[in-house]
Amino acid sequence: MEKIIAQIQAWELLAKLPTEFTGFTLSLELQERGTQYCIFTYQNIEWHKSFSVLYDKATKEFLARTVVGLTEYFDVNFIVGDIGLLEKLLIKRLKDTLVSLAIFNPDHLGSIIIDKQILEWPYGEKLPQELVGFELFIKPCEPVKIINGSYIIIDYSDFFNESSLVIYYNIFRDEFFGEARIRRTPHMSAVFDATTLDKLQENITVHLKVVLQSMRNQLG
Repeated sequence: MEKIIAQIQAWELLAKLPTEFTGFTLSLELQERGTQYCIFTYQNIEWHKSFSVLYDKATKEFLARTVVGLTEYFDVNFIVGDIGLLEKLLIKRLKDTLVSLAIFNPDHLGSIIIDKQILEWPYGEKLPQELVGFELFIKPCEPVKIINGSYIIIDYSDFFNESSLVIYYNIFRDEFFGEARIRRTPHMSAVFDATTLDKLQENITVHLKVVLQSMRNQLG
């Protein structure tokens, strides 16, 4: 770990990174947190979005963590074991990655989710912007691609209490499913399981407010 930290601290690329780009502000961290060494983060607090690069001692790899709302995942496009390879990837992909985080572009979506007609789903436009203290953070017309073939199509979040209800669509299983997070602890919510938008609409109509109210009650 000491050798890697020395390489990072002497890394000339860090001085060349833009301090601000497409709405994100750079923070050079250069500090250990457990088994990870955090290098830098681009963040927009108001958007609840960030992109971080770090080194993981356990896996001996450089990783990139993307945060959208209360959802976090590692971008497989940046997983490498060598700082030289990481530099090449950052030069090639960093700015495009930040643009994709900042600005929704339907051209970046796969054909399967386009064919599912989620973006133009009329019911999605009727979802309440706020419900029992949860804000509609992600709408079906602007789904967010994460990992393992899943897209977030609906996200109701209470950022203060770090709690959310997320509904996903998975292109490999061709199904919709939900997950509730109470103070970041996940709880699967099978009441939203569906294979068609019509069935999902039925499930949301019946269960959305009930589930969110139950979450609110648990939060006190």
